[in-house]
Amino acid sequence: MSHPIDFVKMHGAGNDFIVMDARPADFPVAQVLNQIPGLCHRRTGIGADGVLLLLPSDETDYTMQYLNADGSEAGMCGNGARCLARFAMDRGLPAKLVFTANQLRYRAEVFDHYVSVFFPVKPIPVVKIIDGVTWFEIHSGTEHVVSIDQEYMKAPNRFFREKGRLIRNRIDLFPVGTNVNFASILDQNRLRLVTYERGVEDLTLACGTGAIATAIARCHARITENAQADSEQPTIPGAPTFPEVHPQPEVNHHIQIDCPGGPLEVSFSVVREHDTPVYKNIILHGPAVTVCEGRVTL
Repeated sequence: MSHPIDFVKMHGAGNDFIVMDARPADFPVAQVLNQIPGLCHRRTGIGADGVLLLLPSDETDYTMQYLNADGSEAGMCGNGARCLARFAMDRGLPAKLVFTANQLRYRAEVFDHYVSVFFPVKPIPVVKIIDGVTWFEIHSGTEHVVSIDQEYMKAPNRFFREKGRLIRNRIDLFPVGTNVNFASILDQNRLRLVTYERGVEDLTLACGTGAIATAIARCHARITENAQADSEQPTIPGAPTFPEVHPQPEVNHHIQIDCPGGPLEVSFSVVREHDTPVYKNIILHGPAVTVCEGRVTL
């Protein structure tokens, strides 16, 4: 039996989505999930990087479900979360929202076409050396690895596709695969980012959780470099040593991430706990734009 379903096409910095209100009891969730690759196909379907479903929730304003263009579960999607918050507000929910995604609670604030999403995660970066290249493995709501290198400024998209596909499929290192981020430093608090996304299996114009992972990787690299520099300082024989004082104050960071589809902003704080940097109070800021509305029959 065919079902006509209303949808809205939205994007956050060029990362585009098919968005549907799945709260009505008769919404055919199973049918939609089975049709996602066809819906997201850019020549024979609507075309998108993924599908967002606004689902009911007993404990929060709504539940967010995000599926990649290939139909796979994606974990958290930062750009999608912003778009869904805007979509929810347009349908009568408040501008300040609490929602559930992957059993975690997030907050969102909608300011017209600009949305901020507050992340409850506290990522712990893990450094991995792959074929001589330093990568930061960071779970910012979903799996990411980040490499920071100024050589990426002049690399063609072909390089990012080939290298991204290779790293994404290193199942020996990343059993469920990973999203792959190539970053270059533009200035102290601004980076350029290109992301190869798992589930899309291609480069996307922006990635919100990738932007978060990249901002944290940049901060973690700085902390690591400073710690190494301190450890290499010569000591004076017989001089007194002083233990490090704990706890240390929180340091707030605000970093702009320039994606091919436009800039995103990441705010977070970092504090040392037992000599380990802890990243928290993470906020992703960026656009959430409605492109068009339509109806599809499944």
